[in-house]
Amino acid sequence: MEWSAPMKIFTYWFIAIAVGLVFFRKETFSYNTNFDLRRKILLAASVVIVAFNAFVYSSSTFDGGRSLDLASVVLFTVGNGIAETFMFYAFFVLGEKLMGLLTKNPWALFIAGFVCFMIYSGFIHALFWLDLLPEHVNQASPLKPLFMPTQILIAGSWALSFFWYRDLPSVFVLHGLVDLTMALNVKFSLLG
Repeated sequence: MEWSAPMKIFTYWFIAIAVGLVFFRKETFSYNTNFDLRRKILLAASVVIVAFNAFVYSSSTFDGGRSLDLASVVLFTVGNGIAETFMFYAFFVLGEKLMGLLTKNPWALFIAGFVCFMIYSGFIHALFWLDLLPEHVNQASPLKPLFMPTQILIAGSWALSFFWYRDLPSVFVLHGLVDLTMALNVKFSLLG
């Protein structure tokens, strides 16, 4: 039996949310209220990066004439914003744990976590999302070269939010905003 794209996405989300609820219950249901200056700057920078991403992404994609499915936009924004954040952080923690076998240096732990986060992100987008989503990349866009550097800035800011503050709720929202931008521009349906 051939699985539809929406069924593959829902299965991925189910697995990711299960992973998140097993390993990140504390971080998910409690919020670190330490808003020191560094955190305020990091959150402000994260919002600016996400806004810049919306501009770059909107200028580098096309919808292929597909109509907007608002239910799918909402479902994807919330579902993927939560589920994929869990998976990114699961791989970040894996990197931290592996490096922790060699050193307790915090920057070495961060770099290892970030590298694992980026490797997972690259693989899931290359091997899963690009296969499931309809064609949407405008190869001729003059802003397309800014796409990957912007994604690296997003990943870096989210990795620091987790590393320094174990902040999942803020990143759920930020990731949801990135997914909202994608869903509004690509225009695909999860419901049939």
